[in-house]
Amino acid sequence: MAFQKKTLILAMAATFVAPLAQAADETQTQEQAATQLQFSNQLNLSGAATPDVGDDAFKTKLVRLGNGVLITVFGDSVDSTKLVYDVKGDVDRPARDIFIRTCASSAADCSLEESWSEPENVSGTALLSSMNADWDGPETDGATRKPYYGDSDKPNISNGGSNIMVTWTDKYCDALAEGSTAAIDTDPTGTSQRSVAYLTRDNREVPFSCAMARYATVAADGSLTWGTATPVQLSTGARDAKQDVSKVNSLGKAVVTWQEDPLGLQLGSADGPGDGASGATASHGTDIWYTTTTNTVTKTDPDTGKAIAGKTAAFTNVARLTDNATSTASGNHNVIRNAAGVEVADDAIEGGQASATRANTALVGSTVVVAYEETKGSEGLAIGKFVRYHTYSYNTDPQTQSADAAFDKAGCIISNPLENARRVRFVAQTDDMMAQVNAVQGDVDSGLRMGIFWKEGQYDQGGPSDIMARVAIGGVDATDMVPAVDANCATSDYLTAEDLSNTPAYNLSSNTKAGTNNLTDTTETNNIENALAHRGAIVGNDLYVGYSYTTDWALATYTNLVNYDFWLRRYDGTTGEWTAPKNLSNLPTTDINVREPRFVKTPYSATAEDAYNPSAFVIAWGTQTNVASHIEDAEDLDIYYTRSFDKGVTMEPVVRVDNPNGNARYESQLRPTPNGETVYAVWNETDGTNTEAAFSVATTTDAVDGYDPYDDGSSGSSGSGGGCTLSDNAKFDPVLPAILASALAFLGFRRYRNQA
Repeated sequence: MAFQKKTLILAMAATFVAPLAQAADETQTQEQAATQLQFSNQLNLSGAATPDVGDDAFKTKLVRLGNGVLITVFGDSVDSTKLVYDVKGDVDRPARDIFIRTCASSAADCSLEESWSEPENVSGTALLSSMNADWDGPETDGATRKPYYGDSDKPNISNGGSNIMVTWTDKYCDALAEGSTAAIDTDPTGTSQRSVAYLTRDNREVPFSCAMARYATVAADGSLTWGTATPVQLSTGARDAKQDVSKVNSLGKAVVTWQEDPLGLQLGSADGPGDGASGATASHGTDIWYTTTTNTVTKTDPDTGKAIAGKTAAFTNVARLTDNATSTASGNHNVIRNAAGVEVADDAIEGGQASATRANTALVGSTVVVAYEETKGSEGLAIGKFVRYHTYSYNTDPQTQSADAAFDKAGCIISNPLENARRVRFVAQTDDMMAQVNAVQGDVDSGLRMGIFWKEGQYDQGGPSDIMARVAIGGVDATDMVPAVDANCATSDYLTAEDLSNTPAYNLSSNTKAGTNNLTDTTETNNIENALAHRGAIVGNDLYVGYSYTTDWALATYTNLVNYDFWLRRYDGTTGEWTAPKNLSNLPTTDINVREPRFVKTPYSATAEDAYNPSAFVIAWGTQTNVASHIEDAEDLDIYYTRSFDKGVTMEPVVRVDNPNGNARYESQLRPTPNGETVYAVWNETDGTNTEAAFSVATTTDAVDGYDPYDDGSSGSSGSGGGCTLSDNAKFDPVLPAILASALAFLGFRRYRNQA
C-alpha cells in the first residue's frame, strides 16, 4: 500500500519538470455545421426597467412551456436596510426574495422589455422575520439578538404541460402561524425554528431554513394562476433545509425533495470546484425528505386557457426518505439555539452515523426516482460517500409509506462501495417519450429508459475522479441497470456494503484526451486526470453525457499549465455502444477554464409548425480565469454557445452574446424551441458592483468564416471574451513544486485511508 501511494505521488510530481511554457492543447479537428446561432442584444430582466427589484440578482432560471410561454425566476434584494449574513459568501447583504416574469414567445418578441410581464414577488418574505438572532456576531454590538429577515435561497423551477412548481429554502419559517395548510413535519424532536452560531465566523448566529413551494398554471398569454395565495411551508426549520428539487408533470402531479441538517448548514472545506457551504458537507443524521401532491395542481379550461376554480392541489404529508437520524447529537459542534435563544441540549438534537446530501429527483410516469450521495457511516473505517438510489410509487402517501416496515430507506448503492462517489445526476424517460421520438426518427424501442452518472475515485472531496455511468433498460428500477448492481445493494450496514458485488460502471472519462478510453477502465487506470461538471440528456435511443476534463488534476489546480475543456459522449441504445469523447469547447489558451457547462435537448411538440427535431441540442459553458488556486480566486469571464442538429456529428461554430462592457457572466440557462432553430438564454452578469438577470434570444444564420468568439477585440490574439485580464501566474513559482508535493502527499494520505 505504501509503495502504491508513493508511486502515485512521484508520478504526479513528475509533471513539475515539464516545460513551464507548455503550449495550449491542440484544437481538435471536427466537422462544422453551415449554420450558427445569432444572439439579440441582451435584456436586463432585473435592472432599471424593473424598479421594484434590487441590483443583487442571482441564480436566474428559465423554462419554456409547450404553449410557448417563457418563465424566468430569479432572486433579488428588495430593501437595502434589511440585512442578513450570507454564510456561503461570508458577507452581510440585503435579504432576497424570489421574482417571476413571463413572456408569450409564440406571439411576442421576448427580446423586448415590453413583451415581459412585470416582476411578481413569489416568496414575499424578505421584509418579514420569524426569528431573532445575533447574526452580526457579539463583537459588533454584543450578544444582541435582532430580526433575521426572510432571506430566500436560490429558486428552483420545474414545469410539465401548463404547470409550474417553484421551490426554495427560506429563513422565514412562520407560515404555519398564519394558517397555512402546508403538510408539516410532526417529528417529536421539535417543530420550532432553530439557529446555529458559527464559532469560526465570529459566532454569528443564523436561523435554520425551511423548505418552501408555490405552484401555478400558466395560460397561453403568460398569466399565472397560483394554487395558493402564499408560499406553502413544507418544513418547520427545526432542522436546516437545503438542496430542494421538484418535478411536476402535465397532469400537475408533483414531487419535492430536500435535505435537513440537524446541526445547521455546514461550512465545508471548498476542496471541490465550489465555494463551500453548499450542503455537500452535512452533519451525521442529515436525511432526505420528500412530499407529493394529492391531485393535479390545476385543471385548465381548453377554450380560455384559464384555471378552473376548485381544482388546486394539496401537498400530502412530508416524510423522511432516508434513515440516518438514528441517535442524538454528540461530540463538538456549533451551538444550536431555539427560537427563544435558549441553547438546545444534545439529547434534543438528532444525530447518527451517516448523512445524505444533494438529492436529484424525477417523476417517471407514476414512479418517483431519487438518487443522492451519502457518507459511508463506517465509524472511521473509511472516508468518502456512496451513491444511493430509490424508486417508489407516486400514489402512496409519503408518511404512510415511510412508516411501512417494507419500505426500504437504505436505498440501493449503485457506485463502487470501496471508492468515493458523489454528485449523482440522472436523466430518464417514459415509454411515451420513447415512442414520440421513435415516431419522428423511425427507430425501434431499444428499451433505454435512463442514464445515471456520477463522480468517483479513490480520493476524498476535491481530488481526482472519473465520470462513471450506468443505463437502465426496460424500466427505472435498480434491477434494470446495466452494468448490473448487486441484488442486495440496499443496505445501511457499512461492512455489508463494502462486500457488495456491483459490476463496475462504465468509465466515461478515463484517458479522454489520449483517446485510449476503455469503458472498463478503473479510476486508477489514470489517477492523475480529473473529470467533473457532468451533464446529460436522454432522447429516445440516445443518451448524451458531457463533462469537463483535464489531463492533470494537480497542474490544473495549482498552475495554469493545463486547463479544463468540455467533452461529450453519446450512447446508442440500439447498439449499446458509446461514441469516442469529443472536445466541444476547444479553449484556445490554458489561461481559461470551462465552468458550469449546460446541455439542453429540444422539447417534444406534436404540432406541425414546431417540427420537433429530436436530433438537435444546444450546449453552453461559462469560462473562468485559470489561476493557481493557492494564490488567488478565479474570476468569471463569459458564456459560449454551440448547437448541433445531427446528434453531435457536426457542431456549429462557437458564439457568444455581445459583451461591450466586458462584464463577468456566469450560470447560464437555455431553452430551445422544438425544432432547435431558436434558443432562449438567461444568465447572471455583474460589473463588480451590480448584478443583473440577463436574457437574449438566438436565431439561426449562416456560419461566419473566421469568427473567433474568444477574441474580445482588445488585443491581437485570442482573449477571454469577457474583457478581463487573464492571470499572470503562468510564470515560474519557485515554491510551486513544494506546494504541489505537499498537496499530493495529503491527497495520497486521504486516498490511503480510503483504501485501508
